[in-house]
Amino acid sequence: MLMEISQDFKADADWRCQVNAYFGSETWDGPMSLSEMYADCDTELLKYVADYRINLIAPAGLTDREIDEFQTGMREIMRYIKYSDDREKLDRILQTEQRFKNVERSAAEIINAATNSKIKIDQGKETVDMCLAIQEMREESKIEGRIEGIRAFIQDKVEDGVTENIIVDKLQRHFALDEETARRYYRDYVE
Repeated sequence: MLMEISQDFKADADWRCQVNAYFGSETWDGPMSLSEMYADCDTELLKYVADYRINLIAPAGLTDREIDEFQTGMREIMRYIKYSDDREKLDRILQTEQRFKNVERSAAEIINAATNSKIKIDQGKETVDMCLAIQEMREESKIEGRIEGIRAFIQDKVEDGVTENIIVDKLQRHFALDEETARRYYRDYVE
């Protein structure tokens, strides 16, 4: 995900500063100038084309100190994306950096889009507690995984010709379910 950020400045003369932000966790390996984009063009033609450097901000290319210099939600966006592929480091950051307890909604939305995280953002709220949101997301994933495991267990036993009562008994023992819940799962996944 590449986004253009630009700002017009009024002073004695008009000028424009353009910065591109790359929202991927891997190192940017694309062109960094116009001339690199025109590598397949005729060199005679290229001498008439201006070469401009691309001003790029990419999380993987920034040190933590450089990321800390951002004064907006961009700081949390860059830090989260940089470590999104390193769960242990990301967990440590989320637990220790207070700024992640109060992330702007727009920053959380960019993080979701850039990392394919499924962080729940409550309607009407302007900030997100990323630590709590990640914890809730992981709990929901555990529950979904457990339910999928129960479904697969039931279907496997049914295919093997095991009776309902034995399956219900095994569900109670292996998944710590009460009999009523075990029977409900059996009915849901067999019928």
